[in-house]
Amino acid sequence: MENPASGAEDPVDAQSRPRIRDAVVLEKAMRAAIATSPEAFLTTIDDLDDKEADYWESEITSSTWAVIQRGDKVVGFAVARWPHHEMDRDVDPVAARFIESVWIDPELRGKRVAERLVRFLFEVERAKSPSVSRFLLWVFDKNQTAIRLYKRMGFTYVTRQKHNQSGRTELRYEYQLEPDAPGAQATLAARQDDLHKHGLRYRVLGEHNQ
Repeated sequence: MENPASGAEDPVDAQSRPRIRDAVVLEKAMRAAIATSPEAFLTTIDDLDDKEADYWESEITSSTWAVIQRGDKVVGFAVARWPHHEMDRDVDPVAARFIESVWIDPELRGKRVAERLVRFLFEVERAKSPSVSRFLLWVFDKNQTAIRLYKRMGFTYVTRQKHNQSGRTELRYEYQLEPDAPGAQATLAARQDDLHKHGLRYRVLGEHNQ
């Protein structure tokens, strides 16, 4: 909105607009993901229907959501979160992030797009916090496609397991990012290739990066 005294746009309102707009983008993308891959999520469509009006904006402000878009359609997303202080007492919140909710549209699977998306999250989190070097994730033990992906990326299995409320078993994997890890330029080039050849754009929700 404009400041009535000056006629200029309110800078606070300008900063919040990407979050508000992308909150709608995130909700729509999550609904599409659960519809196409219900077995990959603990959350259901009914759970989404119960969310408060400001839930999606709070998701964007509290975590880093990276998406892949083709035009206005989200065809992939993943989130990096701070460790939960109660559940993850063994994880240093200064140096570690959890990768969650990795989803790729079925038409793009098998093209290593998920790997590029996760590596994009690595780069974004390191740019925000240079001290971050450890990335962890939980994956359902029966999701062999995802497990193969994470192993190929260099994630290692952690012996700890947990059983969630659905009765399914999740396995924890982690990845240690070295200070001068090679491959950043290669993954950047791959993302640029995705843009030029396939119209795929990688970005972070809630930021002025459109």
